[in-house]
Order: sequence, then structure tokens, then C-alpha cells
Amino acid sequence: MTARRLRHLLLAGSALLTFAAAGSAFAAQPTPAEDEIDHLLQVVASSPCTFIRNGTEYAADKARDHLQSKYRFVGSRISTAEEFIRYLATQSSMSGEPYHVHCGKADALAGVWLTTELNRYRKSPHVQASR
Repeated sequence: MTARRLRHLLLAGSALLTFAAAGSAFAAQPTPAEDEIDHLLQVVASSPCTFIRNGTEYAADKARDHLQSKYRFVGSRISTAEEFIRYLATQSSMSGEPYHVHCGKADALAGVWLTTELNRYRKSPHVQASR
């Protein structure tokens, strides 16, 4: 291989890498609603609380997995964190029974618990700075 041919290959490879890196910089950024929903899912996953669905208790990671799978299934029709809470995280779509969150001696409806967290998150300094 000649030096000229090698130089052309290196330049072409370099251009390709630059183009690929630039493309990833323009990849779709999460919307504020997606950020908020992701935050809510993380809060559920890291919570020390027990989540009750259809009378059965679930650990935090199982509750997050359930909500995440519901969101994946209908996510394209959910445009706000409020819709996520209202349509996916408040009650069972099968039985209609409300979801509950049991933390220590306190028991709350999941929709109320998540709405409280969403409001707290929106008031946090890092969210306020990005708006």
C-alpha cells in the first residue's frame, strides 16, 4: 500500500469518526416530561417503601419494573409526568384497584405519593436552573 493510499484511508476514517461523533451529539435529547418520568421511576426503585398492587406487596425494584413496562407499552401516548401518574401509576389497569405505597407506618395512594414527589422535584434547584 502506498503512502498516499494510506493517507487517504486515514483521512476517510477520521472523517467517518468525526461524522459519527457529531451524529451522536444531535441525537434526540429527553424531553422535560421524560426526565420527570425517569426521575419518578428512579425514586420508586430506590424507595425503602413497599408497593401494593392488587393486594400483593412488591419491593421497590419490582414496582419500578412494573411501571416501566407499562410506560414502555403506551409511552408514546403519554406526554406529561401527570399523565404517567394518572394513567399508569395510580391504579391497576386490570382490576381498577388503586396502587398503594406503604412506608413505615404510613400508607398513601401511589398517585398522591408520586404527585408529591413530582412537585418536590420540580421545585429543586437543579430543575429550576435548567428551565
